Order: sequence, then structure tokens, then C-alpha cells
Amino acid sequence: MGFIPHPVFERLGLLNLGLRDQETLLKFVQQYISAFGGDPTRVTIGGRSAGAHSVGIHLFHNYNKSEGAAPLFSQALLQSGSVTARSFPSSTYPLYQEQFSRYLGLTGCSAVANSTDAEIIGCLRAAPIDAVQNASAVLWRESEYPITWPFQPTRGGPLLEQAGSISSQNGQFYHVPTITTNVPDEAKFYSPGDIETNADFLAFMKNIIPGLSAEDLSDIEALYPDPASDPNGPYAQSPNSTQYDRISAALTDYMYVCAGQETAMRMSSTSVPVYKLVFAVNNTFPSWKGIPHTADTKYTWAEPGGTGGVQYPDVGKELLHAYFSDFVALGDPNKGNRTGVPVWPKYVDGLGGGLPGLQLRLEPFGNSRVEGDGIRRVQCEWWRDEERAIRLEK
Repeated sequence: MGFIPHPVFERLGLLNLGLRDQETLLKFVQQYISAFGGDPTRVTIGGRSAGAHSVGIHLFHNYNKSEGAAPLFSQALLQSGSVTARSFPSSTYPLYQEQFSRYLGLTGCSAVANSTDAEIIGCLRAAPIDAVQNASAVLWRESEYPITWPFQPTRGGPLLEQAGSISSQNGQFYHVPTITTNVPDEAKFYSPGDIETNADFLAFMKNIIPGLSAEDLSDIEALYPDPASDPNGPYAQSPNSTQYDRISAALTDYMYVCAGQETAMRMSSTSVPVYKLVFAVNNTFPSWKGIPHTADTKYTWAEPGGTGGVQYPDVGKELLHAYFSDFVALGDPNKGNRTGVPVWPKYVDGLGGGLPGLQLRLEPFGNSRVEGDGIRRVQCEWWRDEERAIRLEK
């Protein structure tokens, strides 16, 4: 029940228990790491996907704008996630009310739905663990297709008292060395493969982001041209369905790539050492799926080739894992002074002057290189708009 978002949990002071568990663990590490030969001043927090969103929330929780390292960590590593990668509404969000009502029914607690907070939480605490697990699984499956996942961190609760976009705009992040990474086709891991028309595309986007205005939807239509009316456009000849590549691009930008870019831009603007990476290496996904979310997972740990391993083991062993190891152990992904690999530059965005920030792009067959962070930049500037962030619940 670490991320049940509902006013009952808010009134009882039980929002964002998952984030608070993480904070408790970080405090434990600070207190005891020296007993295991570790250094409490050299702690790196890292995560992928939802884990990276959590890292982003802790990283951007410097509301007092204190200088130096965070109290509980000295570096951060975010793979496919950030504090603005998801919509994190408050506990009164209508979808959360629907999902909570469904959750009560599945756990056998619907009879107390209109009772006191104490009776509701008492019933949930007494529910059989099998019922709790089943309820969680059912709600997850029901939300998979529309990507309206339950059990998210809740804005207004502990560690997310204000929107991540506000913390980003205000510079309320810890000034610690940070790595942020993405893969090129993040959302192809989730995107539905049966959307055929422009109307269906816009309806899907409106459902996942209810706050979008009519003008917003018109902008999205222009930023991601309909392949049915633009046969020479970037999303023509799409696999699975007419709209598959189009909706995957829009969701990739909205949920991952533009948010990672925002982390790099905001933090580097204050001279924080930030390193940005695009991991463009497949791991046996079919070609129509591109290089989707989680493609980098096993490479992080330098898994071998072969069954159950990775497609290009040298990329993990000699590049990704090595860069990350240097960063965690030495504070700089280049500190190992390895030869024959690109030097990973710090990210400094200067697109206003015509020079986008530099990022490392990892590819197999010796094609890894440094490049400008300019892909779909117009779209990302739209998604990062400060006024629009309110409607996006970011």
C-alpha cells in the first residue's frame, strides 16, 4: 500500500509511504555504511523507470535550496525517469477516486467505503494478503492499455509537497553530480498497437492527460503529424497500426525523453556536473519495437551474451557498466581514463545560441559517439512549457 493515493490516506498522514520507505533506507545507509567499510559522503542513489522517478523526487526535494550535497546522498543516476516524467496529481484526482473504489471492492472492503477513515484503513489492514495482491494485479492490468497506472506518488504528500515542475523551475534540486539517460523508443514498450485514426490518437492522448485543452490537442496534432494525411511524414509506414509510431513518439517525449532533457537543462544551468546519455543499443527486441524502455536494463550490470544475457555484451562491459562504475566510485564517468572510448562531456545547453547540449550516444559496432541533444527539440520545448505543466499535472 506504499502508493495508494486517496484523501483517506492523506488525512491519516499515509501518503507516499513508498517514498518514505526509501528515505528511511537512505538514513539507515548514512548511519551504518561506515560499519561495512563505506563512506557516508560517497553515496549514489540510482534507479530506472519508476525507480528513476523516485530518484528525481528525492533529488528535487531541496525546497530550502541548500548548497552542497544532499543530506542522504552525494550523487544521482536516473535511467529513463525524472521528477517530471509522470503526471503526479493530488489525492483528489478523479481517476484515483475510481481506482480506490475498485480497490476497496477487490479487497472485500466495499462495505466500509462510506465509513470513517479509521474503519476503511482497518479493513484494508485486515484484508488477506492474497486479496491485496490480486487487487493490485487487477488494477494494474486494467490500466495497462490506456497507460493510466495506479499506485503513483501523490502530489501534496511527503517528499512531493509541490509539483516537480515547480521544483525544477525554482532550482530546488540538490547540486550533486548527476547522470540522466534514455533509450530512443521508450514508449514502444507500452504503446497500443491498434490505434488507426487521428481521432483515436487524440482521444488516447486526452484520456491519459485529461487536462489537455483543445488548443493543446491541436498543437499535438501538428507536432506529431497524422501519417494518414502525411504519407511522407516521419510516422508513415508504421507497423502494427497506422498510428503506432506516432503515438509512441508522442508518449516517449511526454513520459521520458523531454523530462530527462529538462533535468539536464535545469541542473546544468547552475553549473552542476550533469552527464546525459542516449542508449541506442538493442537487446533482442523486434525491429518494429525499436529500442524501447528497459532495453538498457541488463547492460547496466555487464551481463554476458547468450541465452538470458544481452545482444551486444561488449557495450555493457566496456561502455555502460564501465562509465557508471567510474561515476559511482570516482565521481566522474571518465575518471577511469579508459582508452578507445568516447569522453563523455558534461551537459551544457546553449540551444538559444544555436548550440544544444552535448550527450553521449551508445551504439554497437564501435559507433558510440558524442552528439548534440537536438532530436525532437521543438516537441520537447512544447512539453516542457512552464504554464502547460499545470495542465499536465507535472
